[in-house]
Amino acid sequence: MKKVLIIIFIFISLIFSLVYTTDHSNKKIEDFFKMQENISYLISTNKNFDIFMSSSISYNNFDVIQKDIFKIKDILSQIKKSNYFDEELFTFNDDFLQISDLFKKKIKTIEKLKSTSAVLNNSYRYIQTIYEKLDNKVFNTIYTRIIGLEFNSEIDIKKLQNQVNSFKAKDNTEKIFLVHAKNILQYFEKFQKQKQEIEILRLNKKLDKFEKNFNDYSNVFIEDIKTVLWSIIILLSSSLVLFLFYYTKIAYQKIQLNRFKQAVENSDNIIMTTDYHQKIKYVNENFIRHTGYTYKDVIGKRASILKSGLNSKKFYKDLNKTIYSGKRWYGEFVNKIKDGKLSYEKTSISPIFDEKGKIIEFLAIKLDVTKEKNIEKELKEKEHLLSQQSKMIALHEMLDSIAHQWRQPLSTISTAASGMRLNKEFDSLDDKTFYELIDSIVDNTLYLSKTIDSFKTFFKTNHENTLFNIKNTVNKVLDLIGYKFNENKVEFISNIKELNIEGLEHELIQSLVNLFNNSQDAIAKNLDKDDEKFIFLDVYDDNENVVIKIKDNAKGIDDEIIDKIFEPYFTTKHKSQGTGIGLYMTYEIISKHFYGTIEVNNSTYMYKDKEYTGALFTITIPSKKDDKNK
Repeated sequence: MKKVLIIIFIFISLIFSLVYTTDHSNKKIEDFFKMQENISYLISTNKNFDIFMSSSISYNNFDVIQKDIFKIKDILSQIKKSNYFDEELFTFNDDFLQISDLFKKKIKTIEKLKSTSAVLNNSYRYIQTIYEKLDNKVFNTIYTRIIGLEFNSEIDIKKLQNQVNSFKAKDNTEKIFLVHAKNILQYFEKFQKQKQEIEILRLNKKLDKFEKNFNDYSNVFIEDIKTVLWSIIILLSSSLVLFLFYYTKIAYQKIQLNRFKQAVENSDNIIMTTDYHQKIKYVNENFIRHTGYTYKDVIGKRASILKSGLNSKKFYKDLNKTIYSGKRWYGEFVNKIKDGKLSYEKTSISPIFDEKGKIIEFLAIKLDVTKEKNIEKELKEKEHLLSQQSKMIALHEMLDSIAHQWRQPLSTISTAASGMRLNKEFDSLDDKTFYELIDSIVDNTLYLSKTIDSFKTFFKTNHENTLFNIKNTVNKVLDLIGYKFNENKVEFISNIKELNIEGLEHELIQSLVNLFNNSQDAIAKNLDKDDEKFIFLDVYDDNENVVIKIKDNAKGIDDEIIDKIFEPYFTTKHKSQGTGIGLYMTYEIISKHFYGTIEVNNSTYMYKDKEYTGALFTITIPSKKDDKNK
């Protein structure tokens, strides 16, 4: 913008310079031509004077000569008053003054010449008239020579004067003739001297030289004017081109700016700019729609008008520290809109700098994520609900398991205690029987204690990661549900490598229980009573991950539903047999708590030379703690 203003200033200055120079040049040209006209008149008039001098003595048009004299005096006076040669052409001043003096001398001499010529004309007329009246032929020679004075320069005036003086007039006519003859000879000689005085002045040569120098100067003057005008025109054209270039550039930028402004106005983002002191200068339409505030409500107000009080002081301190250091800030605001509702806004705030690199404004671009936050909250609530439902189902299953597994030990303890009582009543309790029954009670009590530990592990609710051995974890799972394998005649084949995993052991136990129960349910559904039933468990590592594979021979999962089995509430079982939560919770535990993956596919394999097909679940858990935190 500054460049454009400079160009406009130069452009206007050049226009004024062009106008001034043109006007000044026109005046100088007018003065020049006027002066040239005066010089030409001086020269032509001087030539008239010379013609007058070279003309016959009989020339008597003195009015024309007088008129030229007045005109020349007037021109010389005008030139002197104009100071033209004093200021503009001071180098011509001396020559002009010299010419002016010569003209004065010449005019003065011409004035005398006019008088002399008038006397001669008068005497010539008289002598011609008198000569016709003379009878004496001796005057013929004198008359002829006097008349021929003007045309014959070889006539000796002195000799002719002596001759005239030697004549004796016989009458009055001859006397008058001789008087005019003497007068003619006297004034003719005077006329000649005056002509010589004028010729000595050589005014014509001075004028010619003066005119030539003036014309030479005029050529230089005109060339200078042309150079100046062309220079200004070229500069003007260059400025015009530059102006058009920058104007086009500005126009293009303005178009782009308008497009940007339209894009900002129509943006789905919430856009706001503030000054350095965080007073709101601009908000877009989406800001108005989102917050419910009007332009009048927010323009000039501080951005803190949107504060909800839910972001900490440290949050704003870090924000201000970042943006006032010239860096871009990213974060999430919990603001409050005009109706008091909370608004979650993912925001980036960028400082805007001036040409000197000083922060002058801040640009905030926000994305309203309130809906996403609400959905996320609902999902968490739903997930919590699913987790609770899953725990209740697991609790029910564990209570069944407890009831089932405790039934036999409790019966054994009861039988042993009853046996001890009967033997005591019949006084037949010897030491051997006592200790056998006591050992039986103690062994079963230890078994119950062990199962309690397993149940305690399963029902742990803490969320602290521990490092646990996967083989021990599998044994705990078998303690919980292993009795089902026996009841359903399922052969459990395991190949477990000694490996440690960091994480929530009770959640992995829950996942394995879900997967084993799913396999047993499939076996019960798809295999006949007399079919061989297998569940395989392989645990190994591939240097980066712990891999857990659970496989059965229940003929696999239908291809049409295999991609849906990890979805919540998806089940193919009867309501009394399944809720569709178990595999979903297993997927959530492995992916979110162990940062691993779980996949399922149908697998056909050979076991003891016989081919089987079943579902294969593959759990991959990163071995390194850093991998889990990605």
